[in-house]
Amino acid sequence: MASNALLKHQPPPAATLVGLGVALFSPLFTNLVVTRVLGLTPSGALIAAGLVIHWATFALLLVIVLRWEREPLKSIGWQSPRWSTLLLGIVAGVVIAIVSGFVGQRLRLRSDTHFLAFLQSLPLMARVVLVITAGVYEETLYRGYGIERLSKYFGGKWIAAAITLAVFTYAHASAVGAAQLAPILIVAGLVTVLYLWRRDLLLNMVVHTTIDALGLLVIPALG
Repeated sequence: MASNALLKHQPPPAATLVGLGVALFSPLFTNLVVTRVLGLTPSGALIAAGLVIHWATFALLLVIVLRWEREPLKSIGWQSPRWSTLLLGIVAGVVIAIVSGFVGQRLRLRSDTHFLAFLQSLPLMARVVLVITAGVYEETLYRGYGIERLSKYFGGKWIAAAITLAVFTYAHASAVGAAQLAPILIVAGLVTVLYLWRRDLLLNMVVHTTIDALGLLVIPALG
């Protein structure tokens, strides 16, 4: 028992500290740099730059986990894929979208309709890539790596969830503006609770992708 407590309070290794920096703070830094260079106005160049940086960051984090930390992907919540995961993820994504929309409506919150309209105006393939990228990239950085590593070294899953939720929400400020972060906070809060419940990164990826697909693919298709 004593040895387990001692292990729990050991400081994180350098690899994990770097990994947390990449997972939690590199999105904020890259958003700042990209918007300084390309401006705050939504554009194709801004989206393209963001996609390249997102996938490069995702790849870097996997290298840190597998080669530097020498940990399996299971250590960041990866579970064996199952068809039930896909079905449950789609259903959960639709439910979370409906619940968060209802809560936002009751609280009279406003989303950034201008930015959403810009995204919906992009070519179909660009929107598909955006939806997949957001689901894979954001869930891996914030829920998978962020929650798992913070909960292991910095005080438990609820503290880890609070930290990642705050950082994740604020990371969207450069895109939608700080005044319109509340709807994102609600959705992210529900997705975070789901991860704490299931600890299944792939499930969260499907859920996140489903939520974004509803706004960027399904609604435009329905006119």
